[in-house]
Amino acid sequence: MGLTPPDVSIVLPAHNEAANVAPMVAALKAVLAPLGRAEIIFVDDGSSDGTLVALRAASAADPAVRYVSFTRNFGHQAALRAGLRSANGRAIVVMDADFEHPPELIPELIAQWQAGAKIVATRRSDDEAMVSAMKRLTSRLYYRLLDSIGDVRIAPGSADYMLLDRTVVDVVNGIDDQDIFLRGLVRWLGFPLVTVPFSRGTRRQGASKYSLRRMVELAITGIAAHSVRPLRFAVWLALAFAALGGLLVVYSIVSFLFVQHTVAGWSSIMAAIALLGAAQLLVLGIIGEYVGRILRETRKRPSYIVAETDADRRLRSEGVDGIASSPSRVAGDWRRGQAANSEPVAAPTPDPSPQGGGE
Repeated sequence: MGLTPPDVSIVLPAHNEAANVAPMVAALKAVLAPLGRAEIIFVDDGSSDGTLVALRAASAADPAVRYVSFTRNFGHQAALRAGLRSANGRAIVVMDADFEHPPELIPELIAQWQAGAKIVATRRSDDEAMVSAMKRLTSRLYYRLLDSIGDVRIAPGSADYMLLDRTVVDVVNGIDDQDIFLRGLVRWLGFPLVTVPFSRGTRRQGASKYSLRRMVELAITGIAAHSVRPLRFAVWLALAFAALGGLLVVYSIVSFLFVQHTVAGWSSIMAAIALLGAAQLLVLGIIGEYVGRILRETRKRPSYIVAETDADRRLRSEGVDGIASSPSRVAGDWRRGQAANSEPVAAPTPDPSPQGGGE
């Protein structure tokens, strides 16, 4: 388009954060003012509280504020991916929109990037009173487990608040995995990384939308994305239970032949059945987790579907019939990466051959 790309892009996933949009924009503009050209990209992850209305108003008031709005809630990691694909800056900062990731830390992240780091990660201080003891404990245990069985090392308290160099973002955008664990993926890439500690900020409005179920799903995604050792563990566990079952058989035979006062062997049989059944179910459960992810990969379904962007709004206001009337954009399809562009992109020419039924 002939425009100079911004120096810094800020990517903020937002789910039901209508009350935090305007204060976050104001805080970011104050922080980014001395740092050069910048853009602020919100990703509305299927909000139902008026977040999209607030984003439209912020974008109309300031062209540097952009947004991508999903058709429904696709999850935090999908929103991060959409924001990275929409960002044009030489340095991209990803952070939450609820002020728990303090904007005041951005200059420090920029300074570390200018000093040569390609990835500037952050780590939440665990000694602060705002973090519950249970969350500190589960974070330590989870990252210790991931460190022992995975192919990345992540410090406890790490968050999806980080700065990524353009080179890193281009590599991440080229990865087509259906499920990503961003804080693990960027470390797996192997680029120079530094870590900056921070104290969690105070949420301005509303309550956290990250439920226990979402946290468990993210934890499972992190393990499945960076380790195949659970599969190997399942094999060894199955062998161990098989050996235990064999010992029970030997015990039953010895008891029957040499022990005078034995009870009919239903108890040992039931114990063997229970142990072997538990082992089988555990193995099937672990294998099923990976098979399910393989199924999602082979389907090649999009990680998210975009319903609207700031570019659509501007085109409609200018009376241009382009993106606004085209089909919804999907990741992994012909519109990948176009959600951030302000130029209309033509849909692919339909195949003149007859179309078969089904997908």
